[in-house]
Amino acid sequence: MNAALRGPVVLTQPALRVAGLIDALSHAGFDVLHWPMSLIEAVSNLDWAGLREELAACRWVLFPSPGAIDVVMQHWADCAWPWPASCGIGLIGPGSRDALHAWMPRVVGLHEAPKIEPPGPVFDADALLACPALQRLEGIAVAVLRRHDGGQAWLDTLRARGAALRTCEVYQVQACGLTESAAAWLAQRQRSGEAITLSIASGEAGRALAHAVAGHPYAAWTLAQPVLTQHPRIAARLSEQGWSRVIEHSPGVRGLLHALESKRF
Repeated sequence: MNAALRGPVVLTQPALRVAGLIDALSHAGFDVLHWPMSLIEAVSNLDWAGLREELAACRWVLFPSPGAIDVVMQHWADCAWPWPASCGIGLIGPGSRDALHAWMPRVVGLHEAPKIEPPGPVFDADALLACPALQRLEGIAVAVLRRHDGGQAWLDTLRARGAALRTCEVYQVQACGLTESAAAWLAQRQRSGEAITLSIASGEAGRALAHAVAGHPYAAWTLAQPVLTQHPRIAARLSEQGWSRVIEHSPGVRGLLHALESKRF
């Protein structure tokens, strides 16, 4: 089916996370709109030089999200720092792998760093903890680069396995609103009855968009449009927020593209 016949695809991911998605979907012939419903930014006053020294002493650094990767690697690239040679990287899945791959041309040593990630099909922090390299960690220095409100249970698991754990809050996420032009566009689509597809990759983004359309004539129509997301927990949160057509897809750019091209919704 011709991509143009499917209606536009609205991406709600933060600007820091969306460039690869826009390129891939546009190249495949989709009409792509970007309405960021959350903002990812580095924590202010972070001691980056101190963090660099800490990571150089670690065997593994674990990234619980693509956002963490983008914030950290942006600073590494800006400072022209090479990735610490002794420091392996733990990823939660294909989305994080895509994010890391995008930084390899800009951060020396990143390509050569040892990497671990879950084999799937579930991709999250618990799945990463199941990797063989993280089972016996007595005295091994492990860093987790995270957001301030990230989960605690998996950190307790790492400590219980003997890891010399170092945690650092490197980024934060803030909700965004809907621009006037985006609201007007939604109203026009609702009046014309033309379908759209939304890509919502976090509960925060789904909540922000649902809140932004609440009370408007196009609210029920918007919440009834198909929403693509990549994790069962996120899908459950979106359903709780009122999104009635939530479809899970495989993680990463390829997973989203495949879901759109297969049009199984």
